[in-house]
Order: sequence, then structure tokens, then C-alpha cells
Amino acid sequence: MNAKLLIKRTFIQASTAMVVVLFAWMLVNNSKIILTAFGGILIAVLFSGSAKWLGKKTKIPNKVWLPITVIVPFLLLFFFLAYTGPKIATQANELTERIPKAITYIQSYTSELQWVGKLTDNIKSFSSYDPKASTIMDAASSFLSSTMNGLGSFVFALFLGLFLSINPKWYVNGAVMLVPPSYQHRAREVLNSCGSALSDWLIAKIASMIIVGLLTTIGLWALGIDLALILGIIAALLSFIPNIGPLIAFIPAAMVSVIGGFDALLYVTALYMAVQTVESYVLTPVLQAEIAGLPPALTLFAQVMLAGMIGMTGILLAAPLTVVLLVIVNMLYIEGLLESKAASGR
Repeated sequence: MNAKLLIKRTFIQASTAMVVVLFAWMLVNNSKIILTAFGGILIAVLFSGSAKWLGKKTKIPNKVWLPITVIVPFLLLFFFLAYTGPKIATQANELTERIPKAITYIQSYTSELQWVGKLTDNIKSFSSYDPKASTIMDAASSFLSSTMNGLGSFVFALFLGLFLSINPKWYVNGAVMLVPPSYQHRAREVLNSCGSALSDWLIAKIASMIIVGLLTTIGLWALGIDLALILGIIAALLSFIPNIGPLIAFIPAAMVSVIGGFDALLYVTALYMAVQTVESYVLTPVLQAEIAGLPPALTLFAQVMLAGMIGMTGILLAAPLTVVLLVIVNMLYIEGLLESKAASGR
């Protein structure tokens, strides 16, 4: 009998280990598809969460609000682009023309500095000495390629989110059915908590993006910087990405302002630092008062790791994915395992 139990236990442990290894292998090899699906879930949470919130406020069924929450954002985007589209297109074309001029201006200015010339020569000699260093020059093309792939993934995630938002309970019930009956109640609680955390995070993030875009546009206009509207839109969109986004948004603004002199560059730098300070220390704590704050170091680590594995899609989804992981770790590991063991040991 003991031998049979030992064989059975060994078989179960070996099967479990095999399933875990297989699951990890699938995650690594299909990480981009999985993250794209997560992006679809994020969009579905936005639509269904908005409909649920409106349903609670108005006592009208969520099914009535759902098509409104899906259609209204696209209508608002359409009217916004119809009204500001020509101006945005003009400024975008002017931005693409000014950036090469700004680079030329910077090169002509820095060429007068001896230490910059020596540094440039050292970089060139290092690149010729180490063939691997030349791959740094391909970073721009790699970034562009990953951006295009990210746009394609976004389109797929958008349609996936639309389908998921139609009847989210059906998918939640299907996921819960995969869990043993004794754990189904807890699994449902975890999924609902993940959905609520993502919904709250999205609402706070969208509000923060709008405020950042307005502050940046108004600030650049007050400073007399050209292309204030397109630069403000870029700052608003890239503020979705914590840590890295504001730095990327600052680059085109710096390129445009440096043509007017380094005084203008200093003013623009101070403006972006002020907006980032307001966003980090005022907007985020106020808008996310009911959400556990994302640790910056953990978010940055997730961004770097996913960027190396997937590219632009990983950078975009690192923050919301960290929100979900924090909820899962807190509910399943801290509350479910550590605190239960501590309670049973008393």
C-alpha cells in the first residue's frame, strides 16, 4: 500500500512539474501573443468597467450603457481629429522637417567643443574595434519596427477587447470552471479584484494623460515654442508609459526648442520637469488614492524585461501587467498562504 501511494505521489509530482515547465515554455515562446491578449482584456475592462460604473450611477442596466461606452470614445476621437486634424498634420510634417535641422544645429555647435570631438572619435574607433558596437546604430530602425508591430498588435487587441466586453461574465465563468471546485470562489474573487484594479488604474491613467497633455500644450504655447499642439499630444500619449514615456516625449520638444537657442531649451526642460513632477507627486497620488501605488523600481524592471522579450508591446503593457501581478501576489500568496499559515500557527 505504501509503495502504491509513493508511486502515485511521485507520478503526480512529476506530472505537475512537467505541466509547469510546459506552461513556462509556452509563456516564453508565445509571450507576444499572450501580452496582446492581455491588451485586449485591458480594453475590455475599460469598456465594461465604464458601463458598469454608469449603470451604478444611473440604475440603468449595463447592457444599455455598453454600446454607448464603446461608440462615444470613437465619436469623440473622430470629431477631435476632424477639428484639429489639419493643424496636427501640418505640425507633424513641420516637426519631421525641423528635427534634422535641430540635429545639424547641435552638431555644428558641439563641433566647436574639443572634448565632444574627442568623444565622437573615441566612439567611432570603438565601433570599428568592436563589431558588436555597430549594432547600436541600428537601434532607431529596430525601434521603428517594434513600433509598427505594436500598432498591429493594438488593432488585434482592440477587436479582441470589443468581443470580450460584450459578455465578460461568460469568459470569467469559463476561467473559473478550470479551477478545482474548492478554489472556485477564491478564483472568482481574484479575477474580480484584478478587473477592478485595472479599471481604476485605467481611469486614473487616462485622466492623468489628459491633464499632462493640456499642461504641456499650454506651457509650450506660453513659452512661444512652435508645434505646441503636436508636442502636447505626444506628451499625453507617451505619459501612458511610466518612467520611459516622459523621457521619450521630451526628445522632440528639445529638438524643436534648441533651434531657438539653448535658453529656450532650458525653459522647455524646466517645463517638462515641472509637468512630470506634478504628474508624479500630485496627479498620480490623487487619482490613484484607492489603488496600491506601483513601485517605480518594479515597474521599470518589468518594462526593461518585457522590452527585451517583446519590444514596444511589452513596454506599453508593463505597468497594467504589474498591477495585475500585485493583486494576484497579494491575494493568493500574502493573504492566501502567509497570513493563513500565521493564523494557523497561533
